Amino acid sequence: MLYIRGGDKDQIKVAQLLFNFCNNGLFQVDNIPSIDLTIQKVDGALAWTDYEGDKKFYIEIEESLDKKQFIITLCHEMIHVCQFLAGVEVSELSAYHYEEKLAEQFYQEELGIGTNGSLVNLNED
Repeated sequence: MLYIRGGDKDQIKVAQLLFNFCNNGLFQVDNIPSIDLTIQKVDGALAWTDYEGDKKFYIEIEESLDKKQFIITLCHEMIHVCQFLAGVEVSELSAYHYEEKLAEQFYQEELGIGTNGSLVNLNED
């Protein structure tokens, strides 16, 4: 389940689509998280994730991010959610390594727009 506070209608729509996308491929069927997502001003970071236990997470993401950075940043945080659920070490290095790959896959498969291997176009639609 995804609960969203704040954000504009585009950010809310993208967050819902990305959550559903991750539920269908990133998370195990029996290990779907419950996420409270707040889109607001975040000091000192683009976003952060807190694991509250029992598959419950709290994520804050910076409200001023453009579409490209919003998608990449939320992908980064969803990778952390996956790490927590899998019981593996939470790794910034791993999240940075996979965030753009996950974002590009999401953009192509869920939004139906090819990026030709580059996320440069994400703010143009």
